[in-house]
Amino acid sequence: MKNRKAFSLIEVVFVLVILGIVASIVSQIIVQVYENYILQRAIYNVSTKTELVANQIVNRLTYRIQGTTISKDHKAFLDYKNLGTAIADTDWLAIEDLPIAGTKYTTIEWIGYDNDSFSSHTNPNWSGVANYETASINKFTTPASTLENVATIINNLSNGKVDLTSNKPASVLFMQNDNYYTGSSEYSPLCMGLIPELATSSTDCIFPVWADSNTSLTFTRSQDPNSATIRPKIITERYKLAWSAYAIAPEADGKGLFNLVLYSNYQPWNGESYIDNNITKHTLMKNVSVFKFSENGGVIHFKLCATELLGDTNISTCKEKAIIR
Repeated sequence: MKNRKAFSLIEVVFVLVILGIVASIVSQIIVQVYENYILQRAIYNVSTKTELVANQIVNRLTYRIQGTTISKDHKAFLDYKNLGTAIADTDWLAIEDLPIAGTKYTTIEWIGYDNDSFSSHTNPNWSGVANYETASINKFTTPASTLENVATIINNLSNGKVDLTSNKPASVLFMQNDNYYTGSSEYSPLCMGLIPELATSSTDCIFPVWADSNTSLTFTRSQDPNSATIRPKIITERYKLAWSAYAIAPEADGKGLFNLVLYSNYQPWNGESYIDNNITKHTLMKNVSVFKFSENGGVIHFKLCATELLGDTNISTCKEKAIIR
């Protein structure tokens, strides 16, 4: 028989050493590829979520009613709710008056017009036009409207809180910049009822209305609720119909970040505020690090930054948007 050649022990050890080195290199590559995958996935997730939330905010603010957008000191209003502390005039500002520096005003709040029932049909269900020539202190007609459809839509959207009846009214804001309602007070956040009712506040320039026909809206009150003084209702040709106000506020999560919360389905013209207990509340996004906004020339700018938590590493991304009306 012929002798068969075999590997020597040195050759076997040499091969094992080489295989060990190769395995070590390959494992490091696999680990690095996996870590890069996790990192890229986190960047993609937080970037996508931030973009989606930013677009939601843009969509909401696109339908804001001019002159109703304000900013509040969220903590001051929570203290008012929880501790009964007084609210000062400096605890809210019209958004265009916000200071460049400072972080006190963290909440943005506005009344949104009813775009859903307005645009759900080929012809708008509420025309936005008032016949001011035949209007009175009690009512006005709105030609080419179908208020029956409006009532159905906003009743569904508001979960029965607003249905254009006298007990569950919507509201009307007349659109004229120089329209004075008391002779000295024009549109303002105080007038809009976007802060809790104060002894000196006035709500006579935002009018609760109910539909007494398909083309006629009647005012539910003839006087300011604070003073029992009858207020003249100066009706202009254009108006906006609204059934809800909206607020976006940051709420601390205890980790140095905060959750961005949307409040909706509350009616300031009925004395409601976003800090009330029964208001609809949705978390738009968690782990938010920055939410800043400003307005210049009617254009709202905001910046939204969010963080994805990856153990000891945090991935952050920011989105900036401008809402042009």
